[in-house]
Amino acid sequence: MVDKKSRLRISIYVTVMLLILAGVIVFFEFMKRTSRNRILDFSDGWTVNFKGVQYEDVDLDGFRFPGGLNRGDMIFIRNRFPSDLPNGTAIVLPLQLSTISADVNGMIVYGYGAKEYTEKKMVGSAVHLIRVPDGSQGAPVSLVITVGEDRAFSYLPKIVLDAANWGFVDYLNSNIYPVVISISLVTAGIIILLISLFLAIKGHEWSRINQTGMLFFTIGCWNIFEIHAIQIFSIDYEWNTFARYFFGLLSILPILRIISSAHSEKSLKDKVIQKSIFYVNELLIFAAVLLGAFNLVHICNLRYFFEIEAVISMMIMAIIEWKGYGREDRNAESRFREQMVCFFFVALEAVRYTLNQIFNIPVQAFQHSFLLYGTVVLVLMMIGAYIYELYESYVKKAEEDTLKRIAYTDGLTGLLNRTYCKDKMEALDESRKDYYMISFDVNGLKAINDSRGHQAGDSLLSAFGDILRQCFGDIGDVIRPGGDEFLVISDDAKKQELSGRLSWLDGLEKNAEKTLGFPVRASYGMAGSDEVLGHTAEEVYLLADQRMYEMKSRNKREKAI
Repeated sequence: MVDKKSRLRISIYVTVMLLILAGVIVFFEFMKRTSRNRILDFSDGWTVNFKGVQYEDVDLDGFRFPGGLNRGDMIFIRNRFPSDLPNGTAIVLPLQLSTISADVNGMIVYGYGAKEYTEKKMVGSAVHLIRVPDGSQGAPVSLVITVGEDRAFSYLPKIVLDAANWGFVDYLNSNIYPVVISISLVTAGIIILLISLFLAIKGHEWSRINQTGMLFFTIGCWNIFEIHAIQIFSIDYEWNTFARYFFGLLSILPILRIISSAHSEKSLKDKVIQKSIFYVNELLIFAAVLLGAFNLVHICNLRYFFEIEAVISMMIMAIIEWKGYGREDRNAESRFREQMVCFFFVALEAVRYTLNQIFNIPVQAFQHSFLLYGTVVLVLMMIGAYIYELYESYVKKAEEDTLKRIAYTDGLTGLLNRTYCKDKMEALDESRKDYYMISFDVNGLKAINDSRGHQAGDSLLSAFGDILRQCFGDIGDVIRPGGDEFLVISDDAKKQELSGRLSWLDGLEKNAEKTLGFPVRASYGMAGSDEVLGHTAEEVYLLADQRMYEMKSRNKREKAI
């Protein structure tokens, strides 16, 4: 059971973490509000020409292209800038897999993708920042978009006007949570992969932590490219887009690994099926990347195929795992939960992407991959499972310590007992440390028992145990092997220090005599491991015991004289 102090400490940690989280959220919301104050929505009032049909006064937020889009379709949209447009403004337009050309007041001011499209390369997706010439207040603007791939998109995203110097920053601020989560996942993934490498070098189990690190890293990288945050470092849109789909495909492998690791006891047939599925996926991903790199196939066109193939693979692997549900496995329950989270969010992502292509869902959460949120849930589950395991191990250790303390405690004096003495001597024989033993024997115990009763004898033993605890409790183990025998074992003190502690005994014994009303005296003998050839603990104890009896004999002779 966790004590009050531990519960208070846990409560403080949780409260601090919640306060930090609340502070981070407040800061991010402040950044988003600051960005919104600079942004001007420019989605209304457009004229759209598509496949020979002209649409007037269109709000692009709700406009969908009838019949869908295919490679080569051209979209012409026209509008006028506001009359109060500030100088230094830019059009901010995220666009998927298409070329774009911008004309302001009859002058071409921006263009991208025409060369790649002509050469039949994959046209990259990007957040286009189109700088508007100063003095363009009320000027006409035309955008010409050529669709680079079939089903590249089904609607145009919101077009905004922003300060040119802040356009991309404000775009990132509007997606601050996915950006921060993605960067955090990449960082955590790298750290976990390095830990798994260290474990592999040391010969420990590393595969599960490695696949977790791979999942975090690939999902994080995928989303960094998905939300175009990579444009902070790279404006090679074609390469950025290729990397986006590459990491998306690569993330399938750790997901399959997690789903297929719920339990280890499988039939040979099931193991062969799962390994075959995994190797087939590796081969397909390698082939897709190779074909895309040589521009034989645009890797973006393989997304639908891999979504269907991945879901089928996961279902087969999950069925195999479910067959083994209920078998004895300490980690099975938490792994089945992780498996279900992976499967659920992969299926949900496939549904999200399909619905987003068919319907323009104006909810920001729908614009980002659900796998990102699923990975966050998986992280929280893993952290929760880890904390629970720590808690269980803490409780288990506390219980073991309590039982050990009970097993090692002398009921009368509260000192360590004969069982502990035996285990301690075995440990000393295995250790190469030097140590000292002091053997004690309480004088006159039988006389006290005979004259005053066993209760008085017990009081004598308890009082002497307290004296030894005061003298040696901080530098050694104080033990009562049984009867009137006591033993101190110290591997932390030197002989000179122990001799000094022994000099305290006389004063403490006299104080105890005043309290009890009868003599409290003991004989003792000290021996060190360096005095016995072979350092056998039992032999050291016998030497200390022999010296104790020599002292007892001297005391008797002196008393007789």
